[in-house]
Amino acid sequence: MLYALLGFILGLVSIESSDLGAKERIHIAVASNFLGPMKTLSKDFSHRTKIRVLLSKGPTGMLYAQIKGGAPYDLFFAADVNRPKRLEKEGLIEAGSRFTYAKGKLVSWSKSFSPDLNLLNPNNPQLRFVAIANPKTAPYGKAALEVLNHFGLGDSLKKKTKLTYGENVGKAYHYVASGNAQIGLVALSYLAHSKKNQEKIYEIPQNTYSEIIQQAAILKGRKSGPVLKFLEYLNSSKAKKIIRSYGYDLGKS
Repeated sequence: MLYALLGFILGLVSIESSDLGAKERIHIAVASNFLGPMKTLSKDFSHRTKIRVLLSKGPTGMLYAQIKGGAPYDLFFAADVNRPKRLEKEGLIEAGSRFTYAKGKLVSWSKSFSPDLNLLNPNNPQLRFVAIANPKTAPYGKAALEVLNHFGLGDSLKKKTKLTYGENVGKAYHYVASGNAQIGLVALSYLAHSKKNQEKIYEIPQNTYSEIIQQAAILKGRKSGPVLKFLEYLNSSKAKKIIRSYGYDLGKS
């Protein structure tokens, strides 16, 4: 309980909000990989409706724990299906409110190496680390490990201790951005709007990893006019265009 509430308070410090003068507001817990598009969506939504949007981002597992601990979110945008399903079984979301809002894409990215996994040589002395999200807790990490195994790289990288894990896909991205890792398997959303990084991206074939289906839900007792307005907006052509622009496929309910 204490961990969950502490995480909620810390997440609140980095909230992105729009239209601070608005009286109505909603509070959204969003998985780290979807923070970029959610910021853009929230800004556009607030401009249209004058409803303030507060965002708390973090790993899906941490947000799930916060919700279990009583964090007062209205909507939960997870990076997987499992946590929303668990909350549904535990009676912590509004009945019938769980839906798929996006399907994530995984890419290989490097600032200094060829990101093409067909060319990756674990024996290369210049290769220090390949970064992925923790496959035990993060959907993007599980998918990344499937990809490395598909290309015959997983065991070799582990044996040479060249595989490093971030607590979420955002951390894996920052390992590469900071130069601590040479290659990262990350969500396309982190790179889709960055022109300077396009030449260093290898689009991983989607048949090499399990679908990354991302679901959202209304938390129990938080169904309100502003929440329903946001979900209505999310189904608009403008919102769908924004989501696609970050490299996501759109899922069906």
